[in-house]
Formats: sequence, structure tokens, C-alpha cells
Amino acid sequence: MGNGDSRVRGIAARAGGWSARHRWTAVGIWVLFVFLAMALGSAAGRVDVKDSDQLKGETHTAARIIEDAGIEEPASETVLVQSEDAKLKATDAAFREAVEAVVTAVEGTGEVTEVTSPYDSRTISKDGRSALVQFDVRGDSDTAGERIEPVLKAVEGVQEDHGALRIEEIGGASMMKTFDDAFGDDFQKAEYSAVPVALGILLIAFGALVAALLPVLLAVTAIMATMGLMGVVSHVMPMSDTANSVMLLVGLAVGVDYCLFYLRREREEREAGRDGQTALRIAAATSGRAIIVSGVTVCVAMAGMLFTGLAEFEAMGLASLMVVAVAMVGSVTVLPALLSLLGERVEKGRIPFLRRRARDRKGGGESRFWSAVLKRVLARPLVSVVVAAGALLAVAAPALGMKTQNLTLDQEFGDSLPIVQTYNRVNEAFPGGSDPAEVVVHAKDINAPR
Repeated sequence: MGNGDSRVRGIAARAGGWSARHRWTAVGIWVLFVFLAMALGSAAGRVDVKDSDQLKGETHTAARIIEDAGIEEPASETVLVQSEDAKLKATDAAFREAVEAVVTAVEGTGEVTEVTSPYDSRTISKDGRSALVQFDVRGDSDTAGERIEPVLKAVEGVQEDHGALRIEEIGGASMMKTFDDAFGDDFQKAEYSAVPVALGILLIAFGALVAALLPVLLAVTAIMATMGLMGVVSHVMPMSDTANSVMLLVGLAVGVDYCLFYLRREREEREAGRDGQTALRIAAATSGRAIIVSGVTVCVAMAGMLFTGLAEFEAMGLASLMVVAVAMVGSVTVLPALLSLLGERVEKGRIPFLRRRARDRKGGGESRFWSAVLKRVLARPLVSVVVAAGALLAVAAPALGMKTQNLTLDQEFGDSLPIVQTYNRVNEAFPGGSDPAEVVVHAKDINAPR
């Protein structure tokens, strides 16, 4: 890797040197880049992955034909009316009364169309104890979950008036609302808690507030810029909320990590007696090189997700790739400028109970454990390679027998959510699913005799 390694070292050293000499310019360019990326992303808007893009095979082809034809399919909902008493059947007056109450209640909301009674569609189970009232939600199916609450409350009202029966609603819109309510806040909490957790770990590592804030600041600005770029890129490759969450967490991880490399090396060089500019040059040529090599490696690894053929994974891969690249560029350009501007002030905000341990004059504060490991690895490189490769292969071996399948709702979310239990009851009463299959016919003239 000789020539390539020298080139990487040279690029990192030159970028860090220029940044340290043109401090305000480097900071200004970074701030302008982040601002422009966010502005462009806001102006362009984000295009999300379509449902058809998450399907494969003939199902994907059929869904794409429907989309291209401009056929808008509404969100379909189903109300399960089920008797827990084996003697009470769908043909009994009390059961019919409950079904009619459901039909009247959902129609009364004004949010639904095409309400179908089970006595017309014959969606009655073989044992006669379960029946399905089916209807569509008005408006765009992608936002149906935002309008379904009045319908859910109407069905709950019917349930209260007919305690002898189980009356529950399930469908695309109601599941969308249930899962958003149950897990949407959890994802946001995870995202918001990641920043303070990272800051706390860095405070322990550095023992100084300013030094701990620098990696977080770089990571957050890299994430903000990438969010804007995702909006622009989504017009070529659609993105998703999942990709956004993955990008945020990956961006925070690599942004903090890369900054940590640089900052730690610069501090060690200054503690060894070198002046600030010399310490920055050494950090740029060493840690800067490590950041570029690491960043390119991670980008190449993430690029593999672009070949999965699954839109959701492609979105996650591209979003992660972009945030790693942005964090890498920021680490080797704007970070040296900030360190040059701060100088010794990077040690401001010392936390008394987190003061660093006194460093050994010879050891430079290095870990004794890792120093011992490195010494043995370098002494027997061939043996070390064989042992490491063997360990990796042993860990990876179970993947050869991995079996994948589509998860059912109870496998994916557990059975604690009421709607998951409804899903299971519908499947038990109506094996094979309650919704009819669709056959899509595409031709130049659908009215032709053939």
C-alpha cells in the first residue's frame, strides 16, 4: 500500500495544514456548506420510498403497473365482529344488530366509502361465529392513518353497546396509526438521547467541556448537512424515515469517532512538548490519514447495501454512506481550523472529578493491555493473522445456515398491542387472509376481444 498510503497521508496533511492556516475561511466554508445543503434539501423536499418499491417479483410488477396507470388504491379497513359464545352465530338477530350498528357508525363519520356488510360480501367464517365489515378510507392512502381516529372511536362505541361480542378494527390505516403511536416516540427518544449520551462519554474521556463538545458539534453539523442532501438525492433514489434514523445514529457515531481520533492525537503531541502548529501537522498526517482510510472503507461497505434490490435497504445504505463521507470531510478540514482557533482553550471547562490520570512520561498514557497485545502481534504477524482470520470465520460460520422469512405481526412487534391480537384472530377465523387477491391485467387495449 506504499504509494497509496503516502498519497492519503499527503492529502490529509495538506488539508489539515491549509485548514490551520486559513482558520476562519475553513470554518466559514463548512458553515456555508451545511446551510446550503439544508436550504437545498428544504426547497427540494423529500421523496419517500413507495410501497411498490419494497415488493419484489410479480407483486412488485403488478404494484408498479397500478402506480403507472394512476390508479389510486384507498386504504382498506376491516371490522371483525366475533362471538365468543359458540351458540351465538352470525345469523342471529343480536349478531345482525351489531353488524348493522358497525355499518351505521363508520358511515356516520364521513371518513369512509364502500362500506360492505358481511351478509352481502359473504365474509362470514365457516363456524359462523365471525364476520367482517369492510370499507375504504377516503383520501390518500399514505396519510389515511392521520384520519382514521374518528372511525376507530366509532367502532369502540359499538363495542361498548354490544358487550357480548368482540368488535375490533384492523387495516392499513389503523395499523399505521397504532404503530406510529407505539413506536414513533420511541425512535425519537432514541435519537434525542444519543447526543447527551455521547457527550457524557466524551466528558469522561476528555474531562473538559470544550474538548467534549467539539466531536458532538462536528457530528451534529454533519448530520444536518446530510439531511439536506438526502432531500436532493431522494429525487433520484427515494429515502425513508428508517433511513433517516439510521443516518442520524451512524452520523453521530462516526462523527464523534473521527473527531476523537484527531483531537486525542493533537492533545498527546502538545503534552509531549510540541507547539500547537506542530501538533496539528502531526495529527493531520497520522490521525487525518486514519480518518480518510476508515471513512472510505465504511463508505465502500455501506455501498454494498445499494445492490440488495430492496428499496428500504438501498435508502439506508445511501444515507449512511453520505453521512460518513460528510463527517470524514469535516474531520480533516474544519476540525484543524477549530483546534487552531481554540489553542489551549480546548481544555476549558475542566470537570474536577473527571481529571485525567497522570500520564507516564514514557508511556504517554497508552493502555498497557493494548500495548501488550500490539507487541505480541508485531512479534508474530503470521500467527496473528491466522488466529484473527480463524476467529472471524468461526463467528461468521453460522451465517451460512441462516434462514430468512417474512415476519408476522406478532413476531415483529410481540402480542402486547391489541391490533396484533386482532390480526391473529382474523387469520384464525379466515385462513389465508381476509382481503381478496388482485390480478392486474396490462394491455394496449383492455377492451380488445383477446
